[in-house]
Amino acid sequence: MAHRAIPRAVLLGVLLWATQAASEAPTWPGTTPLRFEVIGAPGGLVDFAPRELSNYLSAAIGVPVVVENRPGAGGNIAAGVVAKAEPDGHTFLVTSTNQAVNPTLLPNPGFDYGRDLVPVSMVVASKLLLVASPSFPAKDINDVIKIAKQNPKSVSIATPAIGSPNHLAAEMLAQYGNVDLLIVPYDVITKALPDVMGNRVNLAVGSMSALLPQVRSGALKALAVISPQRSPLAPEIPSSVEAGLPELQIDNWICIMGTGGTPAPIIARLDEEIAKALALPEVRDAFTKQGVEIFYMNSQQLGEFLHAEAARFSSLLEHSRVKGALQ
Repeated sequence: MAHRAIPRAVLLGVLLWATQAASEAPTWPGTTPLRFEVIGAPGGLVDFAPRELSNYLSAAIGVPVVVENRPGAGGNIAAGVVAKAEPDGHTFLVTSTNQAVNPTLLPNPGFDYGRDLVPVSMVVASKLLLVASPSFPAKDINDVIKIAKQNPKSVSIATPAIGSPNHLAAEMLAQYGNVDLLIVPYDVITKALPDVMGNRVNLAVGSMSALLPQVRSGALKALAVISPQRSPLAPEIPSSVEAGLPELQIDNWICIMGTGGTPAPIIARLDEEIAKALALPEVRDAFTKQGVEIFYMNSQQLGEFLHAEAARFSSLLEHSRVKGALQ
């Protein structure tokens, strides 16, 4: 009978050890799931980023990570939920350029962007592409500026929501090129493509992932990457800096924010785990396939970046030259 007792004893010991280990294992503050409140609808980049990170973060912090989409009001619906949440490490915001532009564009959201939301991590960025109809007589940004100066307010440009990186890029092109442009708004940039292809709208600004396939097929003409550097996804397309407009640069970036008053150790822990996840080859590959680049910043770096971008965008919007944009 002894040979039966030994396995039972071993099994009992394993169960006792597992129970003790589970009780001693560190978990995220409490066992309540961590929730990411996302400013966009399912399917976009701002939604993809937290979903790609969620499984890795859940395994690291020991609680489920839930992604909740709250689009609308220029990102203020999701931001308001996080700003007014308990600062207990259970609720975080996944946002984009809205975090730096909304204090100017939407100054009274019912909370304070600087006080009620705190930086956690910058995650990824997508370069923007300026394109034109193949029949539009411009081969680069300088040609666009020349045409717009010869015929004021005649050049139209499609962008999605006011305050989006696409819209801000159009504002920069107008201001730094010293021209007036006519904005044509669309819900999403993909809806504008048939009009741009047919030259009913002359230009468009959008993400590389949205526009590059049409450029490759010849349906659209690429004029520049709105960035200091060329994109590794399309190294043949010149940057806006190469066109002599070094101020014309903006990325569509995604960052994580927490509720104001969240304890610093919680912010630091989540930032650390996000950095670890972004360093994983499989995560980097997943983002590369989406046409985006890792653009990690820690909490302090992100805070400094947001402060600088908010000042830049405030000045940009104060001197808007894209007609129809802010009326």
